[in-house]
Amino acid sequence: MPLDATSLAAGNGIGIKNVQFAVSVLNLPRKNLIIATYDPAITTIVDDVPVQVTSPEMVGAGYGQGFMAHRLALKTFAGNGGGETWLVPQAETGGAVKAVGEILFGGTGILAGTLSMYIAGDRVPVVVPAASTPAQVATAVVAAVTADVTLPVTAAVNGVTPEKVDFEAKSAGPWGNDISCTFNWGFGEELPANLTAVVTAMSTGAGIPDIDDALDGTGTGDAANEDWFTEVVHGYGLDSATITKVATYVGEGNDFVGLYKKIVSRPFRSLNGDVTADTAGLTAALAFADARKLDRADGVICVPGSPNHPAEIAALALGIMAKTNQNRAAESYIGKILTGIIPGAIADRWTSEYDNRDIAVKGGVSPTYVRNGAVIMQNVVSFYRPDTVPVDSNSYRSMRNISIIQNIANSIRTNFQQEKWEGVSIVQDLTRVSNPTDREKTRDVDSVIDDYVSLAFGWEDKAWIYTADYTVEQLAVANAVVIRAGGTGFDATVKVILSGEGGIIDTRVEVDTSLSVLL
Repeated sequence: MPLDATSLAAGNGIGIKNVQFAVSVLNLPRKNLIIATYDPAITTIVDDVPVQVTSPEMVGAGYGQGFMAHRLALKTFAGNGGGETWLVPQAETGGAVKAVGEILFGGTGILAGTLSMYIAGDRVPVVVPAASTPAQVATAVVAAVTADVTLPVTAAVNGVTPEKVDFEAKSAGPWGNDISCTFNWGFGEELPANLTAVVTAMSTGAGIPDIDDALDGTGTGDAANEDWFTEVVHGYGLDSATITKVATYVGEGNDFVGLYKKIVSRPFRSLNGDVTADTAGLTAALAFADARKLDRADGVICVPGSPNHPAEIAALALGIMAKTNQNRAAESYIGKILTGIIPGAIADRWTSEYDNRDIAVKGGVSPTYVRNGAVIMQNVVSFYRPDTVPVDSNSYRSMRNISIIQNIANSIRTNFQQEKWEGVSIVQDLTRVSNPTDREKTRDVDSVIDDYVSLAFGWEDKAWIYTADYTVEQLAVANAVVIRAGGTGFDATVKVILSGEGGIIDTRVEVDTSLSVLL
């Protein structure tokens, strides 16, 4: 009869039970992080400190409707389906300038219709009654823009020319230069008859905050990215200095630095957007990527000619990537729809040609594709492609592979932080430790190998790696796991081959009209 907590009689109970210490492999919870400026009129915000946000409405109410933080939150949440999202608010840099633009309306005998205006890709319909004057149209446009507080601009009738609408970006900085003011992207949309509109694009926005302050707010040193953010988007565009700081924080090259430091091992990935039209867009994107071959954190996703804000495209894409990899860490993003993103005109899409998309991917640029009017994600890649790493061995090139790498690192850390690995003694041969209590807290080289073998089969089970057999074979090689000098722990070298990312099916169909093959 077993001794239990209610036993009173003296006794010496000894029980031995064979227990399996489970090695579990779970998907890393995805966490989007937005780094952005906010409405400077709000003075209660603590800068450069991450705060969890639960909806774009929360961001709009707390950080300014239509300001950078709110606009990026709208797309992030649209992509990740309400997944865990955080914000690092940054104050606008001193002396920052807001972008401005204008529309000049003209015409006589204007007929009734609807003016389909788009601000950063958001449709702003304006009813135009018959016989309206250009000045009345301008007034109506200002009213429509003012009514939609989520828009990234304010509007006012020009004080000198009443037929002109002056736009000003809500957020200061180059962010505003990428806000488009356009017309008629929907099917059958056109200006009301006899109405003309001349757009002066947004420009003059200047001044970018130091993103180092925001990154340091997520942790420094061994505590860098201590909350394990997996996807990071910012509103500072393809600013070389900013992206270099992001790459440095994550850790450039193929070394154990930054977030790839052994004691940290919490890398994140980041995307920027680009809408530059035609082959000039491809050329510029390739040139930008070519200067960043050691950057395994960042990438650029292109929707050439789109009226949407490029940073918002990136936020949406990262949200989709987070949602996808929350369910399957090894799933790629080919075929995922960028809902709400308007494709550019056919003539502007360098992405329409396969050869261009192939050149882009090889050059560290992520193209998109338009199918049935929707913008579809294709290969999502980082800038990383050093000359010293063969193309076929470049694991950091694919953002999908980085998801797997994040998950493998997390599974190893989680496993060896279990109670079974805390406070252990190290011996040459665990089988010689017969005392059950001591054995429970004693480990040898084979103990480490056993856990890595179990992890490998767990990774294979989730299709993170191509085969566990290779990893197991390599663990059997001499010195794959060794005891550290002084018996302070173990050093392990674990080799894995990541699973392939399918995207190409090349089929040859051979035809013949000769019936003789059937007779």
